[in-house]
Amino acid sequence: MIYDKLSVGLLGLLATEEADATDAQIARYVLAHAAELDDLSVKELAAACHVGTGSVSRFAREAGFGGFAELRDAFAEASRKFERLEGASTDERGHALALRIASSIKRAAATVDGTALTRLAADLASYDKVYAFGFLKAQAAALDLQVDLLMQGKYIGTCASPSDQIDHIARARSDELVVVFSYTGSYFDAHDLRESLARRDRPKIWMVCGSGRPLPPFVADRLLFSSDQSRFGHPYQLEYVAGLITQEYAAIQ
Repeated sequence: MIYDKLSVGLLGLLATEEADATDAQIARYVLAHAAELDDLSVKELAAACHVGTGSVSRFAREAGFGGFAELRDAFAEASRKFERLEGASTDERGHALALRIASSIKRAAATVDGTALTRLAADLASYDKVYAFGFLKAQAAALDLQVDLLMQGKYIGTCASPSDQIDHIARARSDELVVVFSYTGSYFDAHDLRESLARRDRPKIWMVCGSGRPLPPFVADRLLFSSDQSRFGHPYQLEYVAGLITQEYAAIQ
């Protein structure tokens, strides 16, 4: 996973909460002090955020964790490393970034699986209930897909909250198509849905990703492209492929 579970859960929660909501206040504190919270107790975190311990426990569950203990474990696993480009001036750094992004898109264009692309477009046309999801930056590709399909008269659903996404997938039925954008293919790593999706009436799930790693058994199909998995290609490769999907959808109408 290119982003740690702590960042995914908390930033996703902040995307859907009111700024002055209790969960948002706790999330901002945790993100600002993640490196200092390895040994913090639920009482200490509650005191620091001026809330009750019950609020902290509820917050942990809303952020996608089993409870405060699991949230605290995520503090130690949090890893944030920004990849900085070399350049003596703004123009040089801007040029270097543009080259890296352009290179990643060209790589995706040269390697995307055309037969899988056709299958996915056909599924989009045949299912009435369609949802597209992605964590953090990958959600931009889901939004691109939603907007471009809407321009063609096809409405699909999405939401920004990671916990809401996972909850929806766990409850979805066989008449639903779910398209998951995941740069590394690790979307389901932090959420064990094998039991929830072992049923025969589970949704059809597509994974759009730049990694050929093994996928969970409940993922029905995959649209694969080649990626060096650097942050410079994320989410631009996914957004490019989302554009290809909508172009293929338009071609078969």
